Amino acid sequence: MTDQQHCPGFESNKSLSAIKVACPACKAEMELFSDEIDKQVTCPKCKVSFDPKTCKVEGK
Repeated sequence: MTDQQHCPGFESNKSLSAIKVACPACKAEMELFSDEIDKQVTCPKCKVSFDPKTCKVEGK
């Protein structure tokens, strides 16, 4: 079925929001989902690992 209520995983993902953060090392912007904000992330540009909670965050 094409109804969103029947898509696997829909309920667990419908409350996620996109958040923009900037890498503290190279200032490259990246987009994370709200469930990733509590995890260490690695910048795809400079490969520095950082905590997104310590960065300037835009959005919700």
